[in-house]
Amino acid sequence: MKLEKLIAKDFLTYQNLEYDFVNKPLLVQGRNLTDDGQASNGSGKSGLQTMIEFCITASNSRGVRDNELISYGEKESEVQLIASCDVRKERIHISWTIKLKGSNKLTIVKQKYNGDWEEVSFSNLNDGKKWITNWFDISKEDLFNYFLINKARFKSFFESSNKEKVDLINRFSDASIIEGLEDLDIEELQGKFNHLEREEIRVQTRIEVKMDQLFEEKSRDLVEEFAEQVEDLNEDVQALEGNIKSMAEGIKEKEGSIGDLNLHNQDLLLDIKDDLVGLSLMTKDIEEHQKETESIEKDLKAIQTLVDEFKGLDKAEEKEELRDEVDDSEDQARGYDDSIDEYENKKEQVLSLIQQINVKLSGTITCPSCEHDFILEGDIDELQEKKKSAESIIVKIENKIASSIAAQKILNDDIVTFYESIKELKLQEEKSLEGKSVFLKDLNEIRTKLSNHETKTRRLNKEYERASDDIKDLEKSIEDNKNSIKYSKGLIKLNVETIESYKIQLISIEAQIKALKPISNKSDISLLQKEVKVLEDSKITLIKEKSVIGDEIYKINQWKVNFKQFRLHLANQSLEVIEYHSNRYLTEMGSDLKVKLEGYKTLASGAVKDEITTKIIRNVERSFSSFSGGEKGRLLFASILANRYMINSTHKYGGLDFLSIDEVFEGVDSVGLKSLIKSAKDLGIAVMIITHVTDENVNDDILLIEKINGESIIKN
Repeated sequence: MKLEKLIAKDFLTYQNLEYDFVNKPLLVQGRNLTDDGQASNGSGKSGLQTMIEFCITASNSRGVRDNELISYGEKESEVQLIASCDVRKERIHISWTIKLKGSNKLTIVKQKYNGDWEEVSFSNLNDGKKWITNWFDISKEDLFNYFLINKARFKSFFESSNKEKVDLINRFSDASIIEGLEDLDIEELQGKFNHLEREEIRVQTRIEVKMDQLFEEKSRDLVEEFAEQVEDLNEDVQALEGNIKSMAEGIKEKEGSIGDLNLHNQDLLLDIKDDLVGLSLMTKDIEEHQKETESIEKDLKAIQTLVDEFKGLDKAEEKEELRDEVDDSEDQARGYDDSIDEYENKKEQVLSLIQQINVKLSGTITCPSCEHDFILEGDIDELQEKKKSAESIIVKIENKIASSIAAQKILNDDIVTFYESIKELKLQEEKSLEGKSVFLKDLNEIRTKLSNHETKTRRLNKEYERASDDIKDLEKSIEDNKNSIKYSKGLIKLNVETIESYKIQLISIEAQIKALKPISNKSDISLLQKEVKVLEDSKITLIKEKSVIGDEIYKINQWKVNFKQFRLHLANQSLEVIEYHSNRYLTEMGSDLKVKLEGYKTLASGAVKDEITTKIIRNVERSFSSFSGGEKGRLLFASILANRYMINSTHKYGGLDFLSIDEVFEGVDSVGLKSLIKSAKDLGIAVMIITHVTDENVNDDILLIEKINGESIIKN
């Protein structure tokens, strides 16, 4: 599958864009000629990848709402993508209209090669998104990991966990076809085997008892022995009944323990929910505070520019800029009005919840015996805890309202100050030095405000980290409780099985008691001989059944070993392919580094562990973190290309012949980037390497984006 054309209107900083993809690698560089001091930042380089992301996945890696992708001041935006698939001999045209208000619109048309275009019908927007996903047949996760790579979410193969490596390799090796075979359950078979073994011992014991009776029958009267046997068997009955009672009590105790742990887990989950609510509010507080900081920084920059450029001549330009600042501050003040309204609404919701809790608590009844308070619904302690948590949230919301009001007041004060400055400019256009001093005063005030905001930002971030750590601790406690519950359930199952075995023995002993009678004649000897024959036949049957089950257990254990070895073999084959292509790309980049991938790890003890290891060799083995930025960049690019090759080689439509990498290669200079481009030319596909590194000599290997008067355009 190939990307052919990208079209956009009023998308981010692009007013009008039509770009035809070329099947070769390009360095995407930028020049921001609108904002002083920004160099390539903000030029619109990443915007190209964002367009592709949205067309295919209806999402973006920037983490913003859809309507925030619309150019400032516009009511809607359009972004289109044309793609083709040679295997299907088909071309599709995806067209999105993003609206500032209301739902987005999606149109899809497809064309068989040399055929007419026809519109794809779907009942709703979600069905349209699914149609696009099915056409590309690549998950959003794979797109973002191996085709549309962004610095913020990228994690290299060298730094990923063993589980992440195994999951990726299993997909390449088709190990999924045998997944789960090593988990064949032999517990039930082992239980049957153990039961048969116990029965065999019991039967053998009865045979020995009967044989003793036969040997002693001719020489002694067994009436007295009968009474002794009955007494012994009754003692056995009492012992078994005692064991059953003891184990039943143990089961009841374990079940109570499980119930306590479940209740504890519920309490912990409530704590997590409360912490998450607080964390959510804290996150919004941080975001709002960041917006305030950005506004102050904007004011600082504007006033600094006025101070630097102030010449005491015509003040019309300065007065106009101050009026713009007044408009911005008034907009911010209105924004705080909206925030205060939102906080008031949230406060009303929480107060409503507290009222509901109070209603439930008002229905409390007291037990006349234990004097404990009960309510009709739920536990009073739980409700009081929820009420406490809600009251805490009310305090936080009121603090935020107070903070917003205070910030709004500061803005209003700033607005008054701006108006006063404008008035002062009108009166003192001939007094340039005095005008400049006024701006310097404003500059110092804003610098002080910015410093205070930075201090608060550090404090908020520390509070957020502490809250996140608390949640992790609670989650670990829940996991520990779950393990304890699992262990207790295992003990309960074992005790239940043992009780069942005791019951069987009890039935057998009771049958023996009923069958016992004094043996004093030859007919009794004959009866004993028949009983011995029956018991011996039963023993033979038990031995045969045990042998069959034992053979089955042995076969399953052998299958486990064989399948594990087979899966390891498949994984190693894929590792060899990834290793080969990684080293091939490194050689093409002129690097002397070599990658070695192994499906096992040798421990210090000499034992071998199933774990994928990555080794980087330059004469000797070295860790990934020990290399320079440029060397890391070459290693990362080689692994990206190798993994992309593996994904496409196993894709039923040949995969996607496109790769975009957004500022992943930190520390790679211009020369190093050119070597990356050179190594990717043999791929014969469209490759975009987005970088902040700029090159004055623009050539065919560079796609230059310039931002002029706020609009991004492709220059070549």
